Amino acid sequence: MKTNSNLEATKPWLWLASVALCFSALLAIMLVLSRAPGVQDYFGLIDFFHTILVLHVNFAVLVWLLSFVSFVWMFKSNLQNSSLNKLLIGFSVLGTLMMLSSPFFGQAKPIMSNYVPVLESPLFFAGLITFSLGITGLAWLVIRNRDWDLVKWSALMWFVSLIVLIFHSFQIQTKDSATYFEALFWGAGHVVQFVYVLILWSIWQWPRSEVSRFTHYSFIMILLSVLGISLLFEAGTSVSREAFTSLMRWGMILILIPMLWWFIQNYREVGLSVKASALLMVLGMVIGLLIKNDTVIVTAHYHATNAAVTIAFMGLAYRLMNEYCYCLQSSKMITTQIIMYSVGMLLYVLGMAGSGWLGVPRKTAVTVDDSLQTISMGIMGLGGAISIIATLLFIAIVLFSLINYKKINHKKTLKKLGHQKLAEEWK
Repeated sequence: MKTNSNLEATKPWLWLASVALCFSALLAIMLVLSRAPGVQDYFGLIDFFHTILVLHVNFAVLVWLLSFVSFVWMFKSNLQNSSLNKLLIGFSVLGTLMMLSSPFFGQAKPIMSNYVPVLESPLFFAGLITFSLGITGLAWLVIRNRDWDLVKWSALMWFVSLIVLIFHSFQIQTKDSATYFEALFWGAGHVVQFVYVLILWSIWQWPRSEVSRFTHYSFIMILLSVLGISLLFEAGTSVSREAFTSLMRWGMILILIPMLWWFIQNYREVGLSVKASALLMVLGMVIGLLIKNDTVIVTAHYHATNAAVTIAFMGLAYRLMNEYCYCLQSSKMITTQIIMYSVGMLLYVLGMAGSGWLGVPRKTAVTVDDSLQTISMGIMGLGGAISIIATLLFIAIVLFSLINYKKINHKKTLKKLGHQKLAEEWK
């Protein structure tokens, strides 16, 4: 039986990621209700739509994803310095609590900047910085302790995003908050997407994380391009925005083509969560090619790609807890949860893409009158409800197992609890 010391050391990051995902799901319920035809006025959520949206995006994208990335970083790098790990996780937990509580202390005007929407509140900004300190400290340990593979490259990309953020903060001169934060987070936000995709590829081929020499050269090209764009073009200008957009579009192609080729070659060996992840990633890429205006089709694009990362993270959490003898629920329940989340996100993304194609704007709690828009928004609402239920089921399974785990005989108990099929699927 495998030792669970490595999982024990990294478990606090899994806790933080799961709790953040729980809050994002609860906030998503309020968002779905605020946009669903016929109920958005009944619950009186329209006035708080933007504040809820800011918190949801930060918990669903930043806290959940970066906490799970940190979990992978620490697990893969065997970083078991308990005192340092407690300090870093402490920073991230404290920052998360500060962001969550910021709407309740003074005025907290929501600013809908891309990638990192913010609440104009000192407590929110202090929380965002504090949370990032924990992630940054762990990324530095990863860079110091690993050879060049997907995990180390992802940690380096995190540092590159911080360099871009700091450099742009000195460039931007405007006093308008909305313009400032839009320009501040545009470049760095694009770079962080590479962090997620590199970790996603690492999870697809788990426990390996090797890449070819050509892919290493691709990463170097992307890194140099990021630094070149930051130096040559002033933050917030149209040419800077277009340059970062083009970089992410073509840089992602350089990464996703070998990723998808690897997936095709190993299709029979990968588990259900990886297959669902690949499907959602391809869907997100296709929708991205259809973007023409600032409608919810943009939201559909990044929800598909973020869902591709999320479902892979869920599958990895199940796999590791299964391998390290935590008392998970039956394989049937886990398979049901993965299917529910995948189907729910497919409906949500397709409904939102259809709404965007019909001209529904994003970042607003609009009321639609057109019948086709109503149908599309209804499909989106149904998919959102299914995916939220599936998310809460994932959280319940993981947190219950973390709280009630015990060391057990691997073979006998897996068979008794119905894990044999699950173990074979992930072997």
